[in-house]
Amino acid sequence: MLMLEDQVFKDGRMLMAVATVDRLERETARKTIEAARESFGLNYGDLASALEVTRRMLLRYRKEKNTPSPKVRDRLEALRQISHLLDEVFTNREDGLIWLYTPVPLLQGRRPIDLMRKGELDEVLSVLAGHYSGAFV
Repeated sequence: MLMLEDQVFKDGRMLMAVATVDRLERETARKTIEAARESFGLNYGDLASALEVTRRMLLRYRKEKNTPSPKVRDRLEALRQISHLLDEVFTNREDGLIWLYTPVPLLQGRRPIDLMRKGELDEVLSVLAGHYSGAFV
């Protein structure tokens, strides 16, 4: 009987841990969505496209009603990385925003912000990472 009680106790702790992780993932998604909206000047429709979800689902993430899928978590991480690299590559946030809204030769003359709106976050991330590493200087 002791073994059964130990298992229930362990399962109870496991359920609490899962609930905590779920809460943290929802909170992180909300914060990332709001930060991207403010930092990049994207509206909710643009962000939904960037994350490859519906606008309705994006608003559910924003209100912490849904936990992002692994794919969406990866895309949220890409947005955080883009924001971080913009801060690292450019001396100030304004220069980073100018770059986002300017055609970039390494992107075949496309603007990074337009690629982000279409969900092509990896292309933008790749160019920024190259700039950060010094590969494109």
